Amino acid sequence: MGREIIIKNCKFFLPILLFHIFLIYETKAQSDTNSIYDLTLSQLTQLKVTSVNKVEQSVNEIPATVFVITAEELKERGIFTLEEALSDLPGFQFRNIQGINSYVFQRGIPNQNNLTLLLIDGIQINELNSGGFYGGGQYNISNIERIEVINGPASAVYGTNAVSGVINIITKNPLSNSADISAAYGSFNSLMGNFNYSFINPSESFKIRFSGMYKYSTKAELGGAEGDYNWTENIENYERDYSFDLKLISGGLTFGTSYIQKQTPTTTSNKAVGTIYSDRGTFWNIRFINNYLKYNFYSSNDFSLTAVLYNRNATVLSNSIYEVVDTAQVGYFRPNNLTGIESIADLKVLENLFITSGLTFEYESLAESNSFSYSSSPNIKPPKPVTPKMISNYLTSIFIEPRIKIEEKLFFSAGLRFDNSTIYDNILTPRAGLSYNYNNVQFRISYSQAFRAPKPWDYTDGVGNNSLNPERMKSIEGAVKTFFHENFIAGINLYRNHLENALTRELTPNGFRWINSGGAYVNGAEVYFNYLIGKLKTNFNYTFTESYNENGTYLTEISRHTFNTGLTYSLSKNFKINFRANYFGKRENPRIIASTNNSLIDPALIFHAAVSLLNYKGIDLQLSVKNIFDTEYYHTSNRQPDRYRQSQRTFIFTAGYSLFN
Repeated sequence: MGREIIIKNCKFFLPILLFHIFLIYETKAQSDTNSIYDLTLSQLTQLKVTSVNKVEQSVNEIPATVFVITAEELKERGIFTLEEALSDLPGFQFRNIQGINSYVFQRGIPNQNNLTLLLIDGIQINELNSGGFYGGGQYNISNIERIEVINGPASAVYGTNAVSGVINIITKNPLSNSADISAAYGSFNSLMGNFNYSFINPSESFKIRFSGMYKYSTKAELGGAEGDYNWTENIENYERDYSFDLKLISGGLTFGTSYIQKQTPTTTSNKAVGTIYSDRGTFWNIRFINNYLKYNFYSSNDFSLTAVLYNRNATVLSNSIYEVVDTAQVGYFRPNNLTGIESIADLKVLENLFITSGLTFEYESLAESNSFSYSSSPNIKPPKPVTPKMISNYLTSIFIEPRIKIEEKLFFSAGLRFDNSTIYDNILTPRAGLSYNYNNVQFRISYSQAFRAPKPWDYTDGVGNNSLNPERMKSIEGAVKTFFHENFIAGINLYRNHLENALTRELTPNGFRWINSGGAYVNGAEVYFNYLIGKLKTNFNYTFTESYNENGTYLTEISRHTFNTGLTYSLSKNFKINFRANYFGKRENPRIIASTNNSLIDPALIFHAAVSLLNYKGIDLQLSVKNIFDTEYYHTSNRQPDRYRQSQRTFIFTAGYSLFN
């Protein structure tokens, strides 16, 4: 079936395929990249990012909202998890259930992390069966060079799931012979250790970087009253993370592998007190392995070609214990695998005309549904579940995006992507944008569409529904950014999104299923500024989000008002103090909260700080404090517990040493 579809569409894809092959024979290697740590704010806005259309572009030429978090910022703020990093950006809200996952709502639509694409070095790491990504502490912060975040639809380049945006974690390259180690210890038994090693041979023809991390934390006090009496004082809750990254570079060839494993109980998914569920003994063990082989061809600045062969494995391992109930332990198994090849070409056709195009072929082997097994007692481990029925999906996709420099400061781009899948058939996704720079002001306007194709998770969940259609998003956005001088930037983004064919739960006499029903509208505004004066760096952003369905009812779990602010003061080159705050306004919970007898999640203002001695004779020392004033605050819930208490005051002390200083 998949091969027949590929052959059927061959006339459409063949010209682009031949174009990409031609470029392979016509290009030569070219080196790149400089440090970004000592640039002014206006120089930072000239940086080239790769996440918008998979080739390097200056931020000022892109008709999309892009934010960059640097390695320096991650370190100064004492960031421990991906969510902590994203929480300082406009457009993000969260549902952290303090358990198997934490959920990121980008630009106003609640979801299971399946409307945002998460990438590591450009390779997707979303879970294959459900399409959602996993939040938490499993990402090795010490090996991140920067995080590029796109706010807004990006399916014209990335296809399914890039509805609300894209998050691309870019890992560090080997730049010199170096090695460093660090360790951390803190509240809630928080532990972390990592090691980074880089080697470059004398001729610089071979480079290697290896990074490893271990992390553990019990995260928060949830027993008894702290957790609304959902669990006993003996609740078992923790997160144990392993991460290993390897990058080999030789000429234009790069081999990379990313191994991530997350282990945690499923305790917080269900209430325990007064129910059949135990708050001890469960075990969620999920593993992600991404391997890629990338070859970069360059032959001047007129054209370039990148070819990537990749394999992705996202498996909930067969020793997972999904639930412990009065009569049994329930085993769980969900294997998934994907292999693909992608070619990205960028060609300068005329002096002011560039064309970027991409061609992708993928094969997926996905579990049609989860596989369960059962023991005969809550004290006996279940047998290994059988391998579930696997289904195949062939995907062929192509995108093309011409970019025109109409005059020196006026840029226009228009993109179109075509996807052909054996599961969800054909989808065409367009986008277009205009960017104009006048003196110290940049104006942008764009229109884009995006989609999320149903995954096996959606088709088989509950009683199942095989007739689902993709969710579709239409978005229009306008933005203004200004530079009052080289160290002061301010901007505003205004957008309106319309989600159609939204997947919602329908109750039937036999259980629930997912259906395409209704949609959602989001009106949003993001205001931000960054100011650098002497030794002081400050930032502030405010987001207004108005999310409602087709009946005009506001969506639950979304606050209309959020803001984030922070400052970093450098007492010297090595000694820094960071102070930041995050605010979210009141939110409507999906259900009445028994302990408060209403459905509101109260607003909260949370403060954090970090004091750091960085790179002093090879030594790093840091004391970070999360939730300085021990504020009692909660997140929403779409599970059995009515709401989720967030972490109390947390101290973390980190020490590191560079072996080659």
